[in-house]
Amino acid sequence: MDTLYSLIHSLNKEEIRSYKLYTQRYSTGGQGLSVTLFDLMRSQAEEQDEQLIFEKIYGPSGDKNTYYRLKNRLQTDLCDALTVLHFDKHAANDLHRYMCIYNIFYAKSKFELAYYFIRQAEKKAQQTQNLELLDLIYADIVKLSTHIISINPEEYVTKQSENAVQLNRMRQMDQVLAVLNYRIKVTQNFQKGNETLLKMVDKTVKDFAKDKSISENKNFQFKIYRAISQAMIQKRSYRELEVYLLKTYDEFQKKGWLDKENHDVNLQMLVYITNSYLAQKKYDLALQYTKVLGQQMAQYDKLLYDKYLFFYYNSLVIAYLNIDYDRALAAINEFEHITRKSANSYYEQFVHLNRAVLYFFMKKYPDAVRSIIKLYVNDYYKQADKSFKFSIEIAEVIMQYEAGDSDTVAKRVKQIRKTYKDLLQDDTFRHEKAILDIALGLTESDDKRPNTKTAKKINNVIDELIEDKNPPAQVINYLPWLATKAGLDPVKIGDGLKVEIK
Repeated sequence: MDTLYSLIHSLNKEEIRSYKLYTQRYSTGGQGLSVTLFDLMRSQAEEQDEQLIFEKIYGPSGDKNTYYRLKNRLQTDLCDALTVLHFDKHAANDLHRYMCIYNIFYAKSKFELAYYFIRQAEKKAQQTQNLELLDLIYADIVKLSTHIISINPEEYVTKQSENAVQLNRMRQMDQVLAVLNYRIKVTQNFQKGNETLLKMVDKTVKDFAKDKSISENKNFQFKIYRAISQAMIQKRSYRELEVYLLKTYDEFQKKGWLDKENHDVNLQMLVYITNSYLAQKKYDLALQYTKVLGQQMAQYDKLLYDKYLFFYYNSLVIAYLNIDYDRALAAINEFEHITRKSANSYYEQFVHLNRAVLYFFMKKYPDAVRSIIKLYVNDYYKQADKSFKFSIEIAEVIMQYEAGDSDTVAKRVKQIRKTYKDLLQDDTFRHEKAILDIALGLTESDDKRPNTKTAKKINNVIDELIEDKNPPAQVINYLPWLATKAGLDPVKIGDGLKVEIK
């Protein structure tokens, strides 16, 4: 992995703008070449051609060592620009800034100034419950007491000892959770439901939690709930997840743990419950809990409203895509209206993709094509995973075929085969490869009936898809679409034309 390339492609618009401004004020020389290198590396969205970049900057006979020094300087400048931009955005960064300033003044023997800033760091650490840094802060203050007579070291030695007790308890929790997560990952057999998993949790806690109070600790129980939920999601044990979450959510409520301080946990659990119902196609129950989620998002003056807005509308759209097209479209339009000022490219991607799928279900194929083409110019989509883009473009081919545009189907199949040559050689994507062949074969028939070769391939893929219990994510469910081409009932052999977009 090229760290600089990955760093550049991780930046959002604000961070890119901040870097460009930074280079005008603080960059360590060679700003022009640094920016040129930055723009060249950023323009290569798929695969980096380092030799091409090198030659554009220094020519074929340039010095590679000079180029590597330029890369190092650019990486340093990017990190500095990110540091300046984000220092005041996160409490942890602010805390480290105070400690950095303390070290500067302590090295200068300006002990009173050093003491002032380390006290500011202490306040921040206490507010954020950063016990690890509090331990270091108290050690620094004890060290300062040899230079400042007004500091009573006994006071801070006591604070450090009390903090150590809490720190050791927290570390023990983290150790238990690390072991638990490891055991979950290496254990494959959870077919018997959640009983085996929960027994593993109890055994792990007993094996590693020497402090008995840990098992009833609120924060520890929250982490346990997350670990169990993630394990069940990974194993696709959605029925067990539903039962576990409903029971745990009720217990947390009765204990009064889901208050303002833990509002994030409350909303997250509601999202998980809703998703467990969606995964089981219990759409009415999913909508009930989506309604509860919306009500809870309004609590505490909409404290976390923006954070969970997407999850709320995502649940609405998935459920209504399967039971009420008009309401699904209304939910998509409403989400687009609410978020129109946010300029969030991920939100735009969500709108265009779901609208395209919905129009496909409604057999409004030209509208579906127009929506999916809008997706291609989206900033978030441009940086998306290659396999995700591949599945989107396969869906577009299906839409183009249903829209009756045979010429575009042929053109797009050729482009996709070239762009995703590596994926098409992977057996994981054998069905996608077959879909391209089938779509092309279908365009060769005037009456839309597949020829013998295409019909045989359709039947083979249908058989494979029926046997595949855990197929990869598909934007458009291939099975029912292929069934219609084979003259079969799509509902009887598949899950219907309705697909869950996550």
